[in-house]
Amino acid sequence: MRFENANDLLNQGYLKIESGVVDYDDGFKTVCAYTRMPRCKAKMVDWWFGWLGGTEQYKLWHPRDHVFSDWEERQSGSYIGSSHLVHEYLGGDDGPLFKLRINFRDPTEFFDQARYAAFDGTAVCARIGSLEKPVNLGRMTHFVRNTDYGCEMRSRFFLGHVESRDPDRPFSEEQKAAIRHELVTDDLARGLHQHATEEMGYLAELLPILYRQVTQDVTI
Repeated sequence: MRFENANDLLNQGYLKIESGVVDYDDGFKTVCAYTRMPRCKAKMVDWWFGWLGGTEQYKLWHPRDHVFSDWEERQSGSYIGSSHLVHEYLGGDDGPLFKLRINFRDPTEFFDQARYAAFDGTAVCARIGSLEKPVNLGRMTHFVRNTDYGCEMRSRFFLGHVESRDPDRPFSEEQKAAIRHELVTDDLARGLHQHATEEMGYLAELLPILYRQVTQDVTI
């Protein structure tokens, strides 16, 4: 699945690959992760991203891989339009420490507006970039569907969508291809797949209790 096919997530059933890495000949990669979340609902995942704050809370999500958390242009209780500034390992602290800027976007930038409005769930969407340089490297969505046991999360990381965040220094297609070749590697994709699978497993365990403790909402 490429980013251009993101609306396929709104279809009934499942896609050919729900967990793993898809490589394309032009250097793009799609990382897919799947998480069952019993006793959770999509509204709880949406709440989590609005509630998530600094490093202490961030470490709840993955005690080993998550190192630092801060926010830019954050409004209380909301995450859309703000940027999560993080330091994290991907798949173990024996690898590089990634410093990322995750800019959360309105889901209708990724999905058909009418189809998304009729969807029973939520989609957490973002552009992923470097915290140290004004460069974006991809897009992501945590696509959450409500189910009879709770909900399920189908994460997609669309790697290789290189963008300059400096309006005065746009990239040529040749520059984008060179950055994609250098940074969107097999090791990055494998590490991201492991990390996403692990962190969402942690979230599936802690979220039902944490959500109810903080919000006092006991409805499902």
